[in-house]
Amino acid sequence: MNTFKIITIISLLLLFSCKPHGYEYNEGSLPDIPVNLESFNSEYDDYNSTAPTLGWLIPFCFSTNRNSSGNDFDIIYRPMDVSFSKTTGVLDVTNGYGGWGIYQETYTALINGLRKMNTSGNEFGPYLLFNQNGNFSDFNFLFLYATDVSGNFQINYTYNTEISEFSDNEPIAFLNSEFNDLYPAFNTDFSKIYFCSDRENDKFDIFSVDINSSGNKLIDKLADPDVHEVNKNLVISSNFDDKCPYIFDDKLIFASNRPGGFGGYDLYYSVLESGEWTEPVNFGAEINTEFDEYRPILFDEGVDYNKHMMVFSSNRTGGKGGFDLYFVGVKH
Repeated sequence: MNTFKIITIISLLLLFSCKPHGYEYNEGSLPDIPVNLESFNSEYDDYNSTAPTLGWLIPFCFSTNRNSSGNDFDIIYRPMDVSFSKTTGVLDVTNGYGGWGIYQETYTALINGLRKMNTSGNEFGPYLLFNQNGNFSDFNFLFLYATDVSGNFQINYTYNTEISEFSDNEPIAFLNSEFNDLYPAFNTDFSKIYFCSDRENDKFDIFSVDINSSGNKLIDKLADPDVHEVNKNLVISSNFDDKCPYIFDDKLIFASNRPGGFGGYDLYYSVLESGEWTEPVNFGAEINTEFDEYRPILFDEGVDYNKHMMVFSSNRTGGKGGFDLYFVGVKH
């Protein structure tokens, strides 16, 4: 074999053995086993999170009783940075802005909204929308949440149009009843709001309301004083407590203490097929435990192309204390 052929073969071997762009890893990998979000948790209860995503930077809000040393729950804001090493592939989820400091002023405005929301009572189940693509014309940030400051839990909202000023809190009248109503969440096209309530038989079920949010104004729909038909989802709901619905893409995820789980509240999912939700499926022993798993949310974090990031809370052993926040990867 002549020298030219040898050089050609070696060159081809080097070419096809090289990683794209010279990196060993060009995407991160979310874990299959839940990981404690240590930098966000405390010795108190931390749960009920919301996390609209701007790619790797996430305006992360959640309920905690740390500010009252274990008594009342408030909603707090922490920036979440999700990144990975292109040389080791190691995923890193940190409490901070990372390289996204340009968004700090925009996201810090959320604190003004939380000041409007938090009371001497308990605030649970925040749901945050960020109008980053300009799909709506009537808000920048929109918070939905539940509070029991006046008695039973009712669902309220607040929003801003300018960077810092948020509206006064207003109830979503067509969702609320004389019972406990919590954990509002929109479906993908904003045509429905899902929530849970104990308005029937003293147990929590999952309900939905059609809001027909066509056009680019959502606040007008939430402010509608008219009575709406409230529908219980008979496929999702059981004879036990079904709570904390959350929808992302074609999945509805929720918590339930129905029989057949691993103990306490477990996490379940249902898939939208031909306009109907399928029979719920338990996420299994890799995610659920004999303890309580609660308030799951699901989103695209921008580092793993095969999985979405699910954040939930659990009072399992090995945490910092009470309920802690965890994250895990869920296949598309």
